Amino acid sequence: MSFTKNIVLIVSISSLFLLHSTNAIHLPVAVETEVTKLCKGTTDSILCVKTILPQMHGNFNAYTALEAEIIAAKNQVVKASTVIDSLLKNPTTPKGLKDSLAICQNQYGAMVDSVNEAIAAVTKHDAWSANMKFSAVVSYRQTCDEAFEPELPPTNLSNEETTLKLVGGNVLDISKGLEDIEIANMKKKGMMTDYSKITSPPSKCLHVVGSCTE
Repeated sequence: MSFTKNIVLIVSISSLFLLHSTNAIHLPVAVETEVTKLCKGTTDSILCVKTILPQMHGNFNAYTALEAEIIAAKNQVVKASTVIDSLLKNPTTPKGLKDSLAICQNQYGAMVDSVNEAIAAVTKHDAWSANMKFSAVVSYRQTCDEAFEPELPPTNLSNEETTLKLVGGNVLDISKGLEDIEIANMKKKGMMTDYSKITSPPSKCLHVVGSCTE
């Protein structure tokens, strides 16, 4: 009987601990809803929510969410760089492959700089600059892929790059969405000219047959 009570007590304590742990990491429904809304329509919305949600603390902030996704991309860049370095150091790696990897090593080094610049832009709530800076990451990655043509990159590198493509696509989608909001707000405040509403006066030569000078 005593043994049974002890088991029940242990299970009860474990259940309480699990419940406490779950509540400790649970986010307000409003935050989860906003993150899901932000990620809707991105390159990989499920991955977007998965990478951003754990990094959200307190109230929802779209720029904090964007920064979290950029950091996720940076982590992926680091993982790919580690694979490249490992293959370059491996004495069994063929010379031709090492030449391609050396190009990638250079490109991935440049990626880190671009990612850091994108993060700096986000801290200033400048989504336009963040999008522009991060776009360079796509270009650098493509240059790396092309270095292996007509062959394909090594599988372990390709796997990391596939995830980087998805996270990177999410970054560009989110930053473009915020950029559009920034532009709309600036137009409302009269800080930016809405050229779509500007019309030119009719031409003097509109109904003139033959030569005409304005």
